[in-house]
Amino acid sequence: MEISKGNHRDNKAVIRYLPWLYHPPSTMQQGPKEFIECVSHIRQLSWLLLGSLTHCALHQGSTSCMPIPLDAGSHIADHLIVILIGFPEQSKTSVLHMCSLFHAFMFAQLWTIYCEQAAATPTLQNQNQNEFSSSAILTGLEFWSRVTPSILQLMAHNKVMVEMVCLHVISLMEALQECNSTIFVKLIPMWLPMIQSNLKHLSAGLQLRLQAIQNRVNHQCLQGLQGCATPGVLPSALRKWLQCTQFKMAQVEIQSSEAASQFYPM
Repeated sequence: MEISKGNHRDNKAVIRYLPWLYHPPSTMQQGPKEFIECVSHIRQLSWLLLGSLTHCALHQGSTSCMPIPLDAGSHIADHLIVILIGFPEQSKTSVLHMCSLFHAFMFAQLWTIYCEQAAATPTLQNQNQNEFSSSAILTGLEFWSRVTPSILQLMAHNKVMVEMVCLHVISLMEALQECNSTIFVKLIPMWLPMIQSNLKHLSAGLQLRLQAIQNRVNHQCLQGLQGCATPGVLPSALRKWLQCTQFKMAQVEIQSSEAASQFYPM
């Protein structure tokens, strides 16, 4: 809340606390040091977004708590791209490096819902609410347009990487679907073919989860045709998702410490 109030129109507070936010590594700087720094930054942002969304869930209809400005979305996407591109080589270094893909996809979930909540919540600034809402949704879509090519590049490495990435993408789709995400509805035509093209590399369990997503999409499309669909993140679903997300994030933080063994909550 302090960062949100301090940002005002020029984002002074967030720049003071997170000076790296608008300065992702360039393509010439993406080595081991930059990789682990980006993982650290994404972890920090994830906890900030979790706090912001928890405030939204507990104080429905109140003024927004937005510590991270939406105009930082493209720069944050660049931080995420460093992790996705560097993961095949860097993941063997330590458990923390191995968990970097989890941190990347967990942040992607949080940022997507953050953009949706921004679109639905009254703003502190005096500006047109409809214009701001449209801008927030477009920010979420632009984020995915920047990140998706790197996800596809990661899947091109080998069969093991395909299943690992598909696991994260399917978990992402399930989470956004549970929250009744508008951005998910817009992106599902891109995501489903991406996963289905690698169906032969997926376990039976993942294929069943993917089919359940498809069935629910078809059902919701039918409801939409009948005028029964209710767009937007549902408050009850948001609270439940935040509780599960907080638990997963906390477990991975514990397990990625030097003394801990591997742990993948999906």
